[in-house]
Amino acid sequence: MLDDVVHRLAGHPAVQGVALCGSARDEALMRVSDIDLLIAVDEAHADLRSGVTCIAGRMGDLLFATTREIAEIASAESALDAGAWVGMLALHLEHADILFDRHGALARAQAQIRRCELASGAEPGAAYRAWNKINYDRQHNRRMLESDDPDYAAALDVRLLYGLADVFTGYFATRGLRWQGEKAAVRYLREHDPEFLALFRQAHSENDQRAKFGLYERLCEAATAPAGGLWPDGATSAHLRNLAAASPEAHTEATAFIASLFEDG
Repeated sequence: MLDDVVHRLAGHPAVQGVALCGSARDEALMRVSDIDLLIAVDEAHADLRSGVTCIAGRMGDLLFATTREIAEIASAESALDAGAWVGMLALHLEHADILFDRHGALARAQAQIRRCELASGAEPGAAYRAWNKINYDRQHNRRMLESDDPDYAAALDVRLLYGLADVFTGYFATRGLRWQGEKAAVRYLREHDPEFLALFRQAHSENDQRAKFGLYERLCEAATAPAGGLWPDGATSAHLRNLAAASPEAHTEATAFIASLFEDG
């Protein structure tokens, strides 16, 4: 069982620590639940990032952290970028159960995460990026919807597949909410915004393309509302390189510059 797996890992000289993450921590395993393990390894295995295996008949979802990355977390004093690898490791380690810790490094890192709330910050620029992407894709998708070309219609079917997924995750980004996986997202929406969840499910199951697009636009409007809403049709808009510094003022200035290039004064 899991104890045997941990004992085997602890006996390997490259393994410095093992932590149990996810639903298995709470013994809330369902028939299809996986087992999430964060494994700290020495620098000789720094190329490892993730992996999958079978643990006691279940899927084992593996994250690998190097001793240097764990030390970086333990010495951090401000919120880590949740979109970067080390920040993501901190998110997983924050509430993990440490099963093996050769030199106490995982425990020190976990204590620092909790002491300084290292994993509480949203990814810098996430709201701006989600707002821009949803708007940009909506403009292209609306253009394709009006085409009589069957290839455009087929392409739009594909774009709406990932477009709905982007709107779903973008809902959380524009609100500064930390992404913690699909199950947590569904639970959050069921409690806090059941109308958005119902609309998403309706859009996902709709087969008529034009009706599906109408539902998709309503989702776009709801998802982007906290970050500035939808662009007017035919609007000029900029996208900035430095997402962390993408203030509304910087965006307005860049958009005005683009407008000056293409619009009469």
